[in-house]
Amino acid sequence: MSIGSTLRKVFYSLIRIFAKLIFTIFYRDHGAFHRENFPEDDGTPILFIAAPHGNFLMDAITIFVACPRSMYFLSAKANFNYPIFGTVITILGCIPVTRPQDVERVNGDGLVKVIEEGKVVEGEGLGKVLQVGDNLYVEFEGPDNNEMLNEACGTVEEIINENQIRIKDPGMKWLTKGRKKGKFRRLVEYGSVVIRVERGTTLKTLEGLNFIPKSVSQSVSRSWDRFSSSPGKLPFLIKDDQPDEIVVYPQNPEATERTPLLVANVYSAVYNHFSKSQCVAIFPEGTSHDNEHMLSLKYGCAVMSLGYLASREPDSFGNEKKLKIVPCGLNFFNRHRFRSRVFVDVGPPIEIESRLVELYRSGSEGKRQACQELLKTIQTSLSELTVNAPDYFTLLFFKTASRLYRESLPNELSFPKKLALLRKIAKKYTANTPPTDEARKLKYDVVAYIQKLRNHRLSPPHMSTTPISLFFYLPLFIILVVLTIPGFVLFFPIGIIAKYVGKKQGENAMLYDDNSLAITRWPGRDVIATWKMMSGLVLFITFDVIYTAIMVHFIKIYDLYECQSRKDVFLLGLCIYTFFWTAIAYATILSWERMCWVGKRVWVGIWSLFNPRERQSLTSWKKELTLRVCRWVENDD
Repeated sequence: MSIGSTLRKVFYSLIRIFAKLIFTIFYRDHGAFHRENFPEDDGTPILFIAAPHGNFLMDAITIFVACPRSMYFLSAKANFNYPIFGTVITILGCIPVTRPQDVERVNGDGLVKVIEEGKVVEGEGLGKVLQVGDNLYVEFEGPDNNEMLNEACGTVEEIINENQIRIKDPGMKWLTKGRKKGKFRRLVEYGSVVIRVERGTTLKTLEGLNFIPKSVSQSVSRSWDRFSSSPGKLPFLIKDDQPDEIVVYPQNPEATERTPLLVANVYSAVYNHFSKSQCVAIFPEGTSHDNEHMLSLKYGCAVMSLGYLASREPDSFGNEKKLKIVPCGLNFFNRHRFRSRVFVDVGPPIEIESRLVELYRSGSEGKRQACQELLKTIQTSLSELTVNAPDYFTLLFFKTASRLYRESLPNELSFPKKLALLRKIAKKYTANTPPTDEARKLKYDVVAYIQKLRNHRLSPPHMSTTPISLFFYLPLFIILVVLTIPGFVLFFPIGIIAKYVGKKQGENAMLYDDNSLAITRWPGRDVIATWKMMSGLVLFITFDVIYTAIMVHFIKIYDLYECQSRKDVFLLGLCIYTFFWTAIAYATILSWERMCWVGKRVWVGIWSLFNPRERQSLTSWKKELTLRVCRWVENDD
């Protein structure tokens, strides 16, 4: 083993210990289910495939902490630019990937004319600048307010001639009602529904314009269609004479059908790790998002697997090539919140059939078919390990129905069984498209019940509290408040600032600046936890240094501890810095968490005391919904 490999192994172990410590603090509960599905280290390389990628860098850290094997992550090249974090992932040997989102944008200024109900755009030399598949952004300056701009977007379907291009249905679409010059509002997509930021969901074509634009600037974003209409669809050409190089067009300003964007360096790095019997981890959706369901998987994971096995050369040890794919389902609960929960559900390893390898070797349509079949298998495996909902309210229905059903059972379920029940409910609801009338009516009533509780600042877990229980919870709440106040006063700036940073970064993810491309983030919850964690860590280290210096200063002034030399002072400060303030901060977090839990029960008790009829009505409603949920879940039809 080389010195570099040894150093990486030591650094990997240290970072993993540190990450586990951070996870213990940030998350109330975390872990992995079905760990027996992690293959033993028998010399077989492994491709770990994790989804949904709904929590930015926290997803990678989750897999990093949960998996007992050393692995190499594929990471967006942009992540290597982050200070400290970029250095860490470089040392860990992560493989940089240049995504289509990272390539150059082409900006142009000029006058264009939108005709045929927003389906054709005309402008001098426009057809020479654009390519099929480009996203065209057009900004209109209003005649009455020169400070406001309106922006519309459309995808190029056809180059009619050098001055005209045709836009895909439904034509050019408004992105915002209006914005100040210099500020940018980018198109935000949520699943298959296009949403205008802060404006609602109705999109108008340019036919309804009541003014003639004074000036227009055009902005062309080079990107591929990142979200296919069905899981596992392969929208790109895989050339026969380039088995390890994917032709994707159009991407960057230089790319055409004859000048492909080569990603062979990424595949080469992955194959090199596989050849050495090492593990690689990838998020096949290709981008972080905050949807309640998985996005369509990119074909890269299938090409990596089949491309490696299709090569007839032996691995680095002279053995026949082999590979296992291990699907990992990420299950976050309130992913953007501090002290939430996250679990990894590890699925059975996927063995790649030799038939698919031979089909891939045949090239042309066979290669496409092999990738399609493997991608469908991966998609199915991941779907069995995750909870997928088309929208937030459907997910809310799944969780509430699961809780109502569990409360009717005589014994408490273990967490893996709770998760299995949640998936069963989700699968039952989505089994029919559209859902049955019974399921839709039940969802409507359950969501209405939750909304009613929220209007009174109540939550289902605490509705069992009665007014008489205040005799226990109220004194306990007062005691916890007294215990929490000292640590809260010392560390509350960290929580406030970290929450603010997370919120702002979430907004930035939703409203991209002028140098970024559109991306599926609304309202940016997928990045909030990452920035809360990073900013909170930096702030805690800073506050820890300040409080340690103050404490050591007072110890020296009042001779509370005799220090013979500077070395003694340093060791004293190191102990206080490492153990004392860390213990105080963690104890404050635990007491605050318990205080909030008890406080919610106190509020329910007080509310019930002053609203007995409303409570009785909600209790009766809950019993009715519980009976309906139980009948629906247990019905095999």
